[in-house]
Amino acid sequence: MKKILTVSASNSKHSINRTLLELASSKIEGHEVALLDIRDYQMPFFSLDREESEGHPETAKQVRALFAEYDAFIISSPEHNGSIPAEFKNLIDWVSRLGDLQNPMFATKKPVLLLSASPGPNGGATNVQTLTKLMPWWGADVKGSFSLGSFYDHFVDGKLNTEKEQELTNTVTAFINTL
Repeated sequence: MKKILTVSASNSKHSINRTLLELASSKIEGHEVALLDIRDYQMPFFSLDREESEGHPETAKQVRALFAEYDAFIISSPEHNGSIPAEFKNLIDWVSRLGDLQNPMFATKKPVLLLSASPGPNGGATNVQTLTKLMPWWGADVKGSFSLGSFYDHFVDGKLNTEKEQELTNTVTAFINTL
């Protein structure tokens, strides 16, 4: 049994990305699954001056410790103007400062599945492409991704339509099979 940390990288309490993450999590059996919601780990905006004068926020240390406990990650991130949301990038900036090249944020090439949803047709795919390129720098081994565009066309009455449900199931199953 593997320990999988799901990460909601949205700061919205009504996040469709958190909804997508919960749907993906519900497809995992036989493994321990926990949620990290970045809204629960507030941090000041990173700067070298702040780091020098105040040190690292306790919340960054808590997130780093959580990352070390888990074997794999599923991260669902919205796309803000074609890129990583500022709050998620800030979390990465702080947490990554607690490691080094021999001990990166996602130590030992831990497997990661990237998810994104948006009301528009792109589904956050641009951000997923960006994260796919950046995450290996942070020690992650990106095993797959799933972008769900036009979220409200596919998610009705608390569930995905049959086609998108099957696509998500296939993506999560393929990820779990890599563990």
